[in-house]
Formats: sequence, structure tokens, C-alpha cells
Amino acid sequence: MLIGTFLSSVLRRTLLLAALFAGLCPAAKALRKDIVVMSNGDHLTGQVKRLENGLLYVETEYASGNIALDWSQVKSIESTATYRIVLNNGHRLNGKIEKRSVEEAKGPDFLIHEANEEVEIPATDIASLDTVKPTFWRQLQGSIDVGYSFTSGNSTSTLNASTSAAYKTPVYEVATSFDSTFSGSSGSSNTNREDLQSSYYRFLNRNSFVAGLSDFLHSSQQDLLLRTTLGGGYGRYLKRTTSSNLSWLGGLVFAKESFVTRTGRPSDQNLEATAGVEYTYIRFNFGEFDSQLQVFPGLTDAGRIRLKTNNVVTIKLRNNFRFNVTFWDNFDSQPPSTARKNELGISSGIGWSF
Repeated sequence: MLIGTFLSSVLRRTLLLAALFAGLCPAAKALRKDIVVMSNGDHLTGQVKRLENGLLYVETEYASGNIALDWSQVKSIESTATYRIVLNNGHRLNGKIEKRSVEEAKGPDFLIHEANEEVEIPATDIASLDTVKPTFWRQLQGSIDVGYSFTSGNSTSTLNASTSAAYKTPVYEVATSFDSTFSGSSGSSNTNREDLQSSYYRFLNRNSFVAGLSDFLHSSQQDLLLRTTLGGGYGRYLKRTTSSNLSWLGGLVFAKESFVTRTGRPSDQNLEATAGVEYTYIRFNFGEFDSQLQVFPGLTDAGRIRLKTNNVVTIKLRNNFRFNVTFWDNFDSQPPSTARKNELGISSGIGWSF
């Protein structure tokens, strides 16, 4: 019964999200006539959408979905659109773009036309660029992932579902994600885990930023009804290129916890320090690897340490679909006496990004 109820709940949420995003999709219209020339002489005409993770995405009238091009193989670009550009050194610009061949430019091969000046830089200095969208909804980026497995020997069913969305501007970024895992088997108790996270990043000079963080976690394996974590801190990008990003964050958080058991449980409210690193690596035409690690040493609950990690390998499929494998772990050095210190899991599934 619990499995059926949970599956029904997840299905309703997934269908609701699908209907929402379908309703937000704009009606078909004529594409811009941007021109992209590759180093081998191939020409593409359409809309240059964005440069992300070493891939230049172009929408054409004759292909299903966006075409992803190797940025290092792009010879020239002519576009009439306005873009938000982020450089490897953290500098952010808004303007129209033009890329020339290295032979023609005889120097910096990328030109940015801002409102009051023109900026010439090498194309290799660009970390990302994105079209300035006319509405909030079209500026959103995110994904939906679902995975399911069944073992007949002990009638074990496992379902995992996740959604994420992010809104980015040259000044700030807002992101949110929700992950849910349910496992049930015949003759034993069911387990479930839900995690809702949100973050706000305000970019400062170059590669530094301040962040606000929130996390709402439920875990039956750790007897945790709800852990609410709120806080923030300061961070920096240590490395940022078109194919990789490395950043760190340090700060303070306040955690309020509610456990199923009262036996040997830690304090209900705690002040904790936080330190974390995040790394992303992208390989052209294959996929990417994302890794996050956060450590929470207790301040008011001295001696207690929590650790949280999430690692995802994503393999690209066709038309914005993807296959992913996720490893996650939650560790608590001083949980209630009846709960586990470690809750870890590996899941896989099919997803779609927008």
C-alpha cells in the first residue's frame, strides 16, 4: 500500500511538472539567422543559444533539439542577439558577440560589443555565455530525472526521482533541487529519503561570492523526521574554464532537528560551521562529472561532525535526454543511539534537461 501511494504521489508530481514546462514552451517562430563556421569549413545557420561546459549550442530549423558543437572547433560566429558572458577570471559582461578566425583577427579573436565600449579577448578566455531571455520562465535551466528497479527474489522495489531548476543573471544565481528515494521489500520495513535544497549566490568582484543556503532533509534510516538547515557564507572560484569548475565555500549554519526516537538523540538546535568544495568536469560529446562535499563541525554541539556528499556521472543521450549514476552519503558522528551514522546510496536513471 505504501509503495502504491508513493508511486502515485511521484507520478502526479512528475506529470504536473511536465504539464507546467510544456505550457511554458514558446510557440514556434522564425529562427534568427546567426552564422557559425567550423574549423573544417562547415556552416550552420540558426540561433546561437549558449556556451556551456565547453559546448556551443545552436538551434536550427533542420535538426531536432539543439546541436552541441565543440567550442575549440568553432572558427567564427556572426549573431545579432545580446548575451551574458562570463570570463575565466570572473568578469561578467553583457553585449553582442562576434568571433573571427585566428588568422583574420591577428590577435584576440572574440569581440564583445557592450553599450559603451568594445572588448577584445581570446575565445579561450570565455567560461560561458547565454542569450538574454525576454522572460523569467525562458531563463530557467534545470532537469527532471527518474529511476526505478525491482528484484523478484525478495520483492524489493526502489524508486528515485529528482528535479532541479536554476535562474542565472550576471549579478546573482538562484537554484533549487528536490531528491526523493523510496525502497520497500516484502517482509521488511520501507525506507524513504527526501531532500529539498535551495541556494542564493550573489557575485562579488571577479571570482568571489556570498551565498545563502537552505536544506530540508527527511531520512527514515537515520530516524530523522526533519532537519532544517539555514545559513550562508563566503566562497571563491579556484578554477573556471569552459570544461571545468572548482569552488569552495565557508560559513555558518543553524540546524533544527526532529528525530523519531528520544533515546540518546543530540540537541534539537545547533549552530554549526560549514566548509565545502564543488567540482565539475565536462568531456565533449560524452557527459560530465559533478561532485559536492560539505562538512558541518558542531559549535554548540561540540565534538559532533556531519558530512554530506553528492556525486553524479551524467552521460549524454539524444535530444537533451541523459543517463546518470548518482552516489550520495549522509554521515552523522553522533546520531540517536538507535539510528545509523551513515546513510549512503547509489542510484541510476533517465533524465531530461531544459
